[in-house]
Amino acid sequence: MGKTGERGDFEWVYNDQPHTSRRKEILAKYPEIKSLMGPDPQLKWVVTGMVLTQLLACYMVHSLSWKWVFFWSYGFGGCINHSLTLAIHDISHNVAFGNKLARLNRWFAMWANLPIGLPYSASFKKYHIDHHRYLGGDGLDVDIPTDVEGWFFCTPLLNFLIFYLWGLKPIVYLIAGSILCMGLHPISGHFIAEHYMFLKGHETYSYYGPLNWITFNVGYHMEHHDFPSIPGSKLPQVKMIAAEYYDSLPQHTSWTRVLWDFVFDDSIGPYTRIKREYKLVKQE
Repeated sequence: MGKTGERGDFEWVYNDQPHTSRRKEILAKYPEIKSLMGPDPQLKWVVTGMVLTQLLACYMVHSLSWKWVFFWSYGFGGCINHSLTLAIHDISHNVAFGNKLARLNRWFAMWANLPIGLPYSASFKKYHIDHHRYLGGDGLDVDIPTDVEGWFFCTPLLNFLIFYLWGLKPIVYLIAGSILCMGLHPISGHFIAEHYMFLKGHETYSYYGPLNWITFNVGYHMEHHDFPSIPGSKLPQVKMIAAEYYDSLPQHTSWTRVLWDFVFDDSIGPYTRIKREYKLVKQE
């Protein structure tokens, strides 16, 4: 690893991200991994089933008491909505329909965004691609989207329709679930687990536990950054083919433990991140 230095509270490094060089080395040794790149034909059906499940749930919760609305928001609907955010993460790499149908991928991401209640899919892709290209880049790497571009095309019309048909409770069910599952919830541990520096010098971590089954394998995060064009459903195959590159790297065994450590371990906090500067080439 290159030189490190102190600038403020972050861990500043002066070398390139490790994923670029490891990708080249793995592909040179295992060229068959290229066959895993491309669209996932099952993704569109899985996501559509999840969206329709949430619409059915909206009908079912409209007559429940408020305490049960929030219970099901946390225990069921929020899990689906969080999973849909990770589907949008996958779709941002055009793995639903392939790179040649980028616009269709963009519209499909909006479809996946419908039950989340908070429109963000249109702006997420730009910020997420920058996250890959400029990992740790000062002022360039934005993990969480902050724009509401595309709001007109996402959820307001659907929310109005749901409110008209079934009242306020389904709207609360959707939005409360999205918010609750982004906070103190086992699934949300991946936000911290992916890039916070739990061990000095290591900026990306994988998790291979069972929660990958409902999160489109986002836990295979080292593999994802090495090969962002490979769908989440095929990342376990990358791990299996190139096991010697990943088995020895630091990894998490529990997202719940990650959340616990982030709250109670004084050595881990918001500034426990690796940052670097990128020199951008001005386009003429």
